[in-house]
Amino acid sequence: MGYVVTNRRTLSMCEERILVRDKRLQRAFDHEQMAGWVSSLAPWQVVCHLTWRDRVGYDGIARGISSTSAAKCFEGFMRRELPHVSYFYAVEPNPSRYGTHVHALWADARGVYRKEAWASWFKRFGRAKIEPVRNCDDVSQYLSKYVTKRVDGVDGVWWNVKLQWHRVQALNDASFRLTDGIFGQPML
Repeated sequence: MGYVVTNRRTLSMCEERILVRDKRLQRAFDHEQMAGWVSSLAPWQVVCHLTWRDRVGYDGIARGISSTSAAKCFEGFMRRELPHVSYFYAVEPNPSRYGTHVHALWADARGVYRKEAWASWFKRFGRAKIEPVRNCDDVSQYLSKYVTKRVDGVDGVWWNVKLQWHRVQALNDASFRLTDGIFGQPML
């Protein structure tokens, strides 16, 4: 079972993981479960593919960014530039060179101008492709493919999710109620 910690609450990824003996079949089941869970988190509106400029070392060799640095950069960018947007992302190793890139889904993106977000990312980090979601299930399947894929002998890649408080409340079937703040009693 996977968990996501967001706003100091833990969301269960699924009630029960389907286990099978065949590893290929297990990966397919994991992919389907992850895709269903990602799809259930929010009505995704934007899909992004983000890269970083390579840094050339003193030896003249171009070096990409590590998974940890990619995650920090992406989350920092979202915190500074788009704090009201809910997101799910996966950091994937580049297929042909050292470094990583990010695939992300955004929800609660009303009022976000994709061209402005693209320009902000490009100025600071590198190339980006930011486009509207045409089919929510397709993009959930697409991102789940990266999360459950086997890379360099390791199952899966780094991923994370950040949801706005109203999304967390909806997932936990908890309605918003004001309390008096002293004893936690509902206000009348």
